[in-house]
Amino acid sequence: MSARTPRRHSCPVCTIVPLSLLRRLANDPSIDENTRLTMRATFVETSRMRVVRDAARVATLSHRTSLGPALDQAVPQEQIYDCKHGQSLPGTLIAAPSTSPDIAVSTVYTVTSKVARFYRDLLKRNSVDDHGLDLVSSIHYRMNYDNAFWNGQQMVYGDGDGEYFSEFYRSPDVIAHELTHGVTQYESGLQYEGEPGALNESISDVFGAVFNQWFHQWPVTNRDGWLIGAGILGPKARQQGKTCLRDMAEPGAAYCLTPQPDTYDQFDPTADVHDNSGIPNHAFALFTRALGGPSWGQPIQVWYQACTDRRLRPNATFEEFAGLTIKAGTAIGGQALADEVQMAWEKVRVPLKTLVT
Repeated sequence: MSARTPRRHSCPVCTIVPLSLLRRLANDPSIDENTRLTMRATFVETSRMRVVRDAARVATLSHRTSLGPALDQAVPQEQIYDCKHGQSLPGTLIAAPSTSPDIAVSTVYTVTSKVARFYRDLLKRNSVDDHGLDLVSSIHYRMNYDNAFWNGQQMVYGDGDGEYFSEFYRSPDVIAHELTHGVTQYESGLQYEGEPGALNESISDVFGAVFNQWFHQWPVTNRDGWLIGAGILGPKARQQGKTCLRDMAEPGAAYCLTPQPDTYDQFDPTADVHDNSGIPNHAFALFTRALGGPSWGQPIQVWYQACTDRRLRPNATFEEFAGLTIKAGTAIGGQALADEVQMAWEKVRVPLKTLVT
């Protein structure tokens, strides 16, 4: 891809666990007090970091304007840091992460490198910024921190409370989900509220799920491939019949820790952006399953072309994004593929009155 003119956009801290879920669990009297205190602390810290966004925005703009085509072939390097349960980022550098006895270090190092390969081999993208940006990750953030996030510059992983959430590096889809927030940051800069916020989260879910399917070589018929966060749920959540945070194929399922709407007529403008992301998530799952082939083939190519289309505005609506995916379908697979894309959006009842031209 050629160098792009940077867009002026904010870079909020994007997390895998919604603030609304943390608030709900923190106030659930059936959960022991220590776990609720942990969730409250995570809620407060996550809320604080969402406000601190200007520094990341400025860093993004500076980075984008200082890079040119000559650096497009730079190979992204990985750096893993250990916060040692503190909150100073990035923490202490791990000298040899590939041979570390710490499973968190070795897992994050291995999976992050595979995400970079996924971007490079399937999407022809060079790291999250498409210019070979180094991939920095910090593990063991705070004590029992119940989240993972992209803060505009790097990845950060908590170890979970051990009851509702385990270590957040345990789901490959979570790692790819959060890194893809970096892609959105450097491309459309979708705002983190309302419909564009839900699209922001959905794009990360889509790429996280497709990466997970590619990582395990799962067909689209494998239900596990559509689950988000299946590997990070703790024993307490599983005892209650919860198997994942979200399910792209069945957004409203009771086994989801955060059931979502799956059609546009259920869109709630007051809800968390993670909740409303179920609608475009469902559209992608329907489209991909209708095609029947691997999700990392034409389906992700269609979505990626729409995500990087310069017509995708920071305040884009579902309808506008749907139009771009239909345009991408035509460019990639002709009218037949575009019809499949359009049918998926129609099934989730997103209006398609005004398509992008």
